Amino acid sequence: MSKASLAALVAATTLVGAAAVAEADEGGPTFTFGAATSYVFDINQPDDQFTHENQKLYADGESEESFNIDLVQLGVSGSRGIVSYGTKIDFGDWADMVADNIDDEVALQELFLTIDTGPVLLSAGRMPTPIGYEVLEPWANPNISRSRAWFYQPISHDGVAIAGGLGPVSLMAAVANGMEVADDGINNPDDEYAVIASAGTSFGANELRLSAIYSDESDEVRFFELNALLSGSHKPWRYGLEGTWLDGDGHGGSLPVVRPDVTVLDATGYGGVTWGSWSGDLRLSYTDQEATNGSFFDANHDGIVSFTATGGYEIVEGVVLRLEYRVDKADNDIFDDHDSIGPPPAGQSDLINVVQVQLLWTPATGLH
Repeated sequence: MSKASLAALVAATTLVGAAAVAEADEGGPTFTFGAATSYVFDINQPDDQFTHENQKLYADGESEESFNIDLVQLGVSGSRGIVSYGTKIDFGDWADMVADNIDDEVALQELFLTIDTGPVLLSAGRMPTPIGYEVLEPWANPNISRSRAWFYQPISHDGVAIAGGLGPVSLMAAVANGMEVADDGINNPDDEYAVIASAGTSFGANELRLSAIYSDESDEVRFFELNALLSGSHKPWRYGLEGTWLDGDGHGGSLPVVRPDVTVLDATGYGGVTWGSWSGDLRLSYTDQEATNGSFFDANHDGIVSFTATGGYEIVEGVVLRLEYRVDKADNDIFDDHDSIGPPPAGQSDLINVVQVQLLWTPATGLH
């Protein structure tokens, strides 16, 4: 175990102890726990190749055959008068997606304080992003794998935020260090910041939200992301419709540093139903990416169509077994495949088929 992992474990143990000691105090703290493990099998059977196409879609970052510790999460939340607080510490394969530079499999996902002034809420610290339908926690997502829209969305922000309401509309604005929380000199430079805004409204059991981020990652890299989300729950049915547009502008600088220049358009639809202990969820998405340079966005991906079907069964309260089939079809050869050898495009295919099994434990909230 690395020093960072050990330090995070000690911090998590301290949080658990604090929650137990202060259980009787006003407003908590409340301790939460969740865990998920999975097995993934790629029918195409890529020969131990890492690909950006599968990063952030599967727990281990690849779709090849593997057993995974998806996520183990410890959380504490509560309030004292007008002040509320919350923190989440993550362990496992999904922890790396927080990108907080602690450790590949340990992350501080959230740590924030919020003051309720009456008219508005003021928050500071590491806060969850308002963008997107999916989240890091497997038990809060309808599917096992992630959509490609989530590939381009941040998870948390380090900064300050103000939130309030104007009639039926909820509003939020924030200033953060960067689009993500990684302190790598590009995402989180000393003299550049990100601006975040979100507006939403509810009508019946439906919610409509529009969110945006503009980030000067450095003097040579700028990102703008716009996300529109319509979601709702009409028991036993649920749905979500999401559109994401991302523009990354890499400019200036000098070789050998390569700046990303990318435009992404994604449209994703979700639909599901729960009957008794059983659940079923479908996801259909279309993703188009145009990239001219950059190490992360490294190719043009025209017309990726993804279909995902997930079924779940709650064995006992809070313990759920899920099975998923996913197929992705692209206009060009971007997926690893073992049927051919040699440099790209050899060893790659325009089609990928993946089967996953997941067991998750969510005693605090349940799956839905």
